[in-house]
Order: sequence, then C-alpha cells, then structure tokens
Amino acid sequence: MHILFSLLYAPFVFLSLRYFNLKVVSIIIFIISLGWFLLVFKKGFKEILFPSFYLGVSFCAFVFNDFILLKSLPLILSILVSLYFFYSYFTKNSFILHLLNKLKKEIDEEEKNYIQKATLFWALVSIVNIALHLFVLYNDNINYWIIYTSIGWYFVFGVAFVIQMIHKKIYLKK
Repeated sequence: MHILFSLLYAPFVFLSLRYFNLKVVSIIIFIISLGWFLLVFKKGFKEILFPSFYLGVSFCAFVFNDFILLKSLPLILSILVSLYFFYSYFTKNSFILHLLNKLKKEIDEEEKNYIQKATLFWALVSIVNIALHLFVLYNDNINYWIIYTSIGWYFVFGVAFVIQMIHKKIYLKK
C-alpha cells in the first residue's frame, strides 16, 4: 500500500492544488490516510508507521496552511528509511536477512556476512536519496519534485540494486 501512496502522492498533491486550496487538499490526504491507518491498525507498529506520518503531515499542513509541509513528506519518509538502514547495519541485524528468513531461503554464512556488510551500502544509497529529495524540495521547479518523489527515487534504488548484484557476483566468486 505504501508503494501505491508514494507513486500517487506527488501527482495527487500537485493536481489537487490546481483545483482546491491547501486546506482542502490536506483534509483529503488526512481522510485517505486515516482510512489506510484504520485498515492496517491491527497489523502492528510497522504497518501503521507510514500512514501515521501521512496523517501527521497532512494535519500540520492544514493547521499551518503551508505547502512545504505537504511537499516535505517524501523527504521525511526517506529519512525514516535511511535511519532504518543505519540501525539495521549498526545493530548487525540486517532487515534483508529477516526478509530472506521469512521467505525460507537458505543462505550460507559467507552470503550472510556479505548481506550484513551490504546494508552499509544501502544506508549510503539512502543518504544520496535524501540529498536528491532535498534538492527537489527546495528547487523552484515543481516538475522535478513530482517526478523524483513519485518515480525518480525508484531509479536511484534500482541502479544501486544492479550495482550491488554485480558486486555480489564478483565478491562471492573470490
């Protein structure tokens, strides 16, 4: 659900603000986020985290009547993801390993070590993502913001994924 929201958020905000004022758009985002929140509430903390941020930012945008708050939401979410990557790396508790365990995929010890080390790479990629989010947030061209916050950041992580897969093949062949 979060991927769908992230894809549609920027175009929705941009198009909605052409026809409605900021307060109305904030209310609409709040109502949609509240529905999402209630839908996933019983699934646990991780599931309600993203809709909670959408709720909070839309509420603040309504109260303070400030577009930059709505525009900053993708940046805030990117910062959260980045913090999670760093937390995962420093606690030596890679979320990638957790995901692979849930998928019941067998991983040898050498690959587990590689994945833990690769978590730092992903943390650094997420820092690049934050820098790009900051650039589009404070750039006067709204089209940059719309493109990057809806689909552009997927390309950053996609390129990083390809780089890591190439590195992994080379590294694990040694």
